[in-house]
Amino acid sequence: MIIAARESTQRRPSAGASGPVRRAFGPDLIARMDALCARGRNEGPLDLARDYFAAAATATVGIVVGHPILTLVCVVYIGIRQRHLSNLTHEAIHTKLTRSRRANTILGHLNCLALGEPFTPYRRSHRIHHAKLGSPEDPMLRSYISRRAHAPWPDKRAFVIQVILRNALWQLPKYGLLTLAGKAGDESWKAATTRWAVWTAVAAAATMIGHGVDFALYWALPLIVVRPIVTWLTDLGNHAGLIHNADVIWQTRGWNSHALTRHLLGGHNDDMFHPIHHWFPNIGWRELPEAAAILRENYPRWHDVPWCSGFFFRRRATPHIPSVLDDIVTRLHHQLADHQPNT
Repeated sequence: MIIAARESTQRRPSAGASGPVRRAFGPDLIARMDALCARGRNEGPLDLARDYFAAAATATVGIVVGHPILTLVCVVYIGIRQRHLSNLTHEAIHTKLTRSRRANTILGHLNCLALGEPFTPYRRSHRIHHAKLGSPEDPMLRSYISRRAHAPWPDKRAFVIQVILRNALWQLPKYGLLTLAGKAGDESWKAATTRWAVWTAVAAAATMIGHGVDFALYWALPLIVVRPIVTWLTDLGNHAGLIHNADVIWQTRGWNSHALTRHLLGGHNDDMFHPIHHWFPNIGWRELPEAAAILRENYPRWHDVPWCSGFFFRRRATPHIPSVLDDIVTRLHHQLADHQPNT
């Protein structure tokens, strides 16, 4: 009886669906999504190790070969892997990197420390993003507005130049530098000074063994320049042109593409299956494709969800489905038209 009582008090696995999502999907699909969260989550530390190993191996190749073009390629790729690592911080924030809530917090803090950013402010802002998606308090909407990604542009070329390239040349690297060297408004001074002290100690140790320049080139530089750009691209793909919708089915975009694009921009699945993540935030990244397959077969409104094929360009295999950038530009124009007064 004691064992049964203990079992009855254990929390059942939950996909984390909100009230509106539960009403939209119904109890049967909610139960199937909850069941996906009952699986073991022991791979999180291994995922972190793989991404750090990939970055270290890439840096080693760049150092050994030393060719300028290969060095540039390595710097870019390490910045991409840093974005993958931040996706694992995102898993920890949703307590799905491992089964232990405490381990999620510890690993999240350590990973953020290596990435030069504060963990607690990121966790707080991300929770606001989920709770108030599309509202004036939403940090994602604020980033769209501040970087001119909320208004229509004449065409995709103008959008790429004004919203992506212009921000990539100054605003995004500046943000990366301020994140690394500055203090977040809601970050404690103790956390900030600890972060700065650790980075200073690591840089000093690297310099002492003759790799100070390598540390700056193959870790700090990608973190400041490359990772913010990759993050901005994926952030645009997640909600740009959709974030103002009141319907939970229309607020978020998903996409698929060729293997290379999936690897570079779709690390750990979350960005490619972002609608499912917002509906069911507790589903781990490995289960997102299976969740998509279940919903595709059983959810009547599946084809209403904004799904794209290709990120920068339409794929030849699916010419009738827009790419992410095509979809963003089109929806921003429709958004403007919907708000025009009738004449």
